[in-house]
Amino acid sequence: MTTYQSVVNATIERLASDCEIRLASSLHDATPKLQAAWQHQLLAKGKRLRLRLSLRTALTLGITEEQCQHLACACELVHQASLIHDDLMDNDRYRNNVSTIWYEFGSETAICLGDTLLVEAFFLINTIPHIDSGSMRALATIFRNSIHAAAEGQVRDCDTNAVEHYTYTDYVDAVQRKSGALLGLPVISAMVLQGSNKDNIVTVTEAFAELGVVYQLLDDIEDRNIDENHRLNGYWILAKNAPKQDIYRLATINIEKHLKLAERLLATQEESIQNCFGYIKTLIFQKHSKLAVAS
Repeated sequence: MTTYQSVVNATIERLASDCEIRLASSLHDATPKLQAAWQHQLLAKGKRLRLRLSLRTALTLGITEEQCQHLACACELVHQASLIHDDLMDNDRYRNNVSTIWYEFGSETAICLGDTLLVEAFFLINTIPHIDSGSMRALATIFRNSIHAAAEGQVRDCDTNAVEHYTYTDYVDAVQRKSGALLGLPVISAMVLQGSNKDNIVTVTEAFAELGVVYQLLDDIEDRNIDENHRLNGYWILAKNAPKQDIYRLATINIEKHLKLAERLLATQEESIQNCFGYIKTLIFQKHSKLAVAS
């Protein structure tokens, strides 16, 4: 590992620790119940993949540390809001061995906490220091578009009448919105803050949409027995539409196809963006290390 990489990694870990403090105090002026619910949500910490991806991208693009922290925390707040709402809609009682907000505090608190976190995220991007009004507007637009896309994908996911007739193409469209939009937000928002041109932003958005499908298919293969006849799952979508094939093999072929498409899209992007993509790709495959798919 080069000295530069060591410095970047050390800086990311330092800023990530600072972000944890900032996240914990995000709702300091909220009602006691919302504060308690938020502190409880933080217990199911996870690996903070999106927060670290945001920090890594922003740092390598030359964004100041203070701006990096605002941006990373905003991305993480959006992600946490989506988890809280997803757990409620899916009736999941635990996340990372911690009881979910709706199960611990009630569905009303889960809805209100998720909404509050989204507002807090927009407040953070609205208070990023030393950026002009045009960049602020562009950044707010990226956050709005990503949240809208994720919401639309979730609506399609939850439409049980439509899901019954979904093709694999329908599944991909829903997942690119639901998973891809928020997965790409940390990178795309950093590019916007840096002032990247629109064509590059569109290309990177498309690449992360493909990575979102990879991410979801890996999850779906792992959760296929839990999800059968219960939730939208790409493994069972493929099984329904290709009943005579080896579905595990077909799923892994599709994972590799979407991954290669994402990498082709990024081939013309600057090295820092390609490295950040490689970073999150590696973490995703580490999460699913027991699955026999190419990384």
